[in-house]
Amino acid sequence: MISSDSPYEVNDMYYGDVKKLADEFLEFAHSYFDDDEKILEGLIVSVYWKLCCDKFSSLAQIIDYLEYIGDFNDQLPYLRKWENTDFSPYLILGDWFCKNASKYLAAYTFNLNYYLEKYKDKPKSKQEKIFFNSSKELYYLNMLCSEIMGRIFRPDYESRKRKAIVLPICMKINQKSCHAIEKKLGEVCQKCNPECEIAKITEEYDCEVYLVSHKSSAFQNATDTDKKELAIVGVACPLNLISGGWKAAALGMPPQCVLLDKVACSRHWLNEDVPSSINKKELKKYFRSKLILLNLCIF
Repeated sequence: MISSDSPYEVNDMYYGDVKKLADEFLEFAHSYFDDDEKILEGLIVSVYWKLCCDKFSSLAQIIDYLEYIGDFNDQLPYLRKWENTDFSPYLILGDWFCKNASKYLAAYTFNLNYYLEKYKDKPKSKQEKIFFNSSKELYYLNMLCSEIMGRIFRPDYESRKRKAIVLPICMKINQKSCHAIEKKLGEVCQKCNPECEIAKITEEYDCEVYLVSHKSSAFQNATDTDKKELAIVGVACPLNLISGGWKAAALGMPPQCVLLDKVACSRHWLNEDVPSSINKKELKKYFRSKLILLNLCIF
């Protein structure tokens, strides 16, 4: 059952369902196009067009509007490439998506309309208004694209020996009493509260763990060495997945993703912070834990 205080909620079944959706979508797309990165971009452009063409007369106007909002900046370099391109052949991808995505993902946004009504009077910036009022199709699009991005970048991710988990600060068990220290690439957990999910992840996984307040601040101080060495698993809510994945890729850090189970922060979503959580089984697919390494050492 989805919480009334979240527009979405994912569980173990979600990861199987989004993989099935991606399999079915890519099978359809490959009957027309060969390049998965172009398919990804074409899908995003076609869905944005389908959702906005009644308000704007051109793709350029839609992209200008996304730039004005200010929360889609990491998508702009990819979208701008399509402004003077005939993207009409790719509209079939958006058509397929709009007809089929809900079959796999509707269960995870079951509560969206109730949530929108409950929090309609919450004060919002222009960015937050877009996020808050996002349609279920934008949730589905980010979910599907995150899965496709993961497949595209998985070989590069696997080839990097240096890995990092990037967690949002909304996972802190207590924002005010947290002792995390600001470092070059983000805040670093000091394990001040053993009950905190961040402390548990930091303790368990044999990799770097960083906390960021917003995707726009992620790795802004990364050096050229960091960009050449690091691969990351980003943890985020759905509407940040496309932007976060493309931001990491633009920095040269091949990304993978795990969703927050549900929204948790008062900055964008709620009236007060609620510590969020993630699917540990999904996270373990990308890393070897310290416990596993210890057992290998014993034997």
